[in-house]
Amino acid sequence: MTSTASKHPRHRATVATRTRPQQPLRDCHVPHHDPIRRRLLHALMAALHYSGAGTAYVAARHVQGAIVFMYHSVAEPDAAQWIDSRNHIPAEGFQRHVRFLARHRSVVSMTELVDAVAGGRSLPAGTVVLTFDDGYLDNLTVAAPILARYRLPATLYLATGYVREGKPQWVDRLYSAFRARSQETLWLDEPAPRRFALRSPRAVLAAYHLLCRSLLVADLAKREAILQATEDQLAPTEPPPRLTMTWDDVRQLRKCHPMFEIGVHTCDHLDLSVHSGEVARAQLEEPVAEIERELGIQPRHFSFPYSRSAADTGELVARTGFRSAVVAEEGVLIGAGADPLALARIPAPRSMALFRFMSSGAYPGLPRALFGRA
Repeated sequence: MTSTASKHPRHRATVATRTRPQQPLRDCHVPHHDPIRRRLLHALMAALHYSGAGTAYVAARHVQGAIVFMYHSVAEPDAAQWIDSRNHIPAEGFQRHVRFLARHRSVVSMTELVDAVAGGRSLPAGTVVLTFDDGYLDNLTVAAPILARYRLPATLYLATGYVREGKPQWVDRLYSAFRARSQETLWLDEPAPRRFALRSPRAVLAAYHLLCRSLLVADLAKREAILQATEDQLAPTEPPPRLTMTWDDVRQLRKCHPMFEIGVHTCDHLDLSVHSGEVARAQLEEPVAEIERELGIQPRHFSFPYSRSAADTGELVARTGFRSAVVAEEGVLIGAGADPLALARIPAPRSMALFRFMSSGAYPGLPRALFGRA
């Protein structure tokens, strides 16, 4: 994307200005499945939980293996309104998750899981690992105290470039520009020139989705150019609050909540299924060196941005010295024989019924057996 002021002067001249920010975006992700089918499948899995079928399945099949849940932000409402809803769970929802896990499941650290896999052991069904991506400030201020109250471990994967500067993730920077926009026309140049009149939720979401797809695979220079051009056109009336940890915050987390392990989520949150070679190597090695310098520890666990990897990145992760890496894989339940550099991980669902079901060991085996998918 390039600046459009000179390219489309006639349209720029007619842009209307608002004096108040827009309402926060809702459901700002591009769904990968038909929403109706997904809702139906989730309802069926909730019914399996309530019926007791999940518990019976685990017992009858002697299911073993751990499940790894992924979180991002657990911000309180004032900060949450600036965060893409894909990356956020309300604090009260997270507390319900943690309280349930403490009472009914076995929560282990990533290191404990990897030690079991390396030793050829499968942990019992109902074993859970909690992970956080990116380095949101609320991981320190909200999530850590909740976890500490129940003495549960977790792993935090840092995108160190964002931590170094204390700046928001690109998706939240984009989200904030749309949320606080004062202009209602947006020109996008890719994949083809297109004008969006942002006067309806449908148009807003279409533009936002298109930009997210472009930014996800962009390199650093292109990402900054797209974001800057979008901000120039939307002219947001206010910036978001600080959403990301600094290194001082990370040090405070380690001091006050030592059950948090620190891992790596690249330096700049680049998609390593697209960016390979020397770029990928730097995205792994530079965060390791920075964490060693800032925290005095050597990180052993890695999280692929967007859960995406390429065929040759596993070897690169191993050469960098990581013991584990989480990525989108089909296995879901992790037991003996799992590849520690390609551990399956799933987003934690907001629904408590789904959360109970998915953490029981019955997922994904039972829904696949009954419905052909999970």
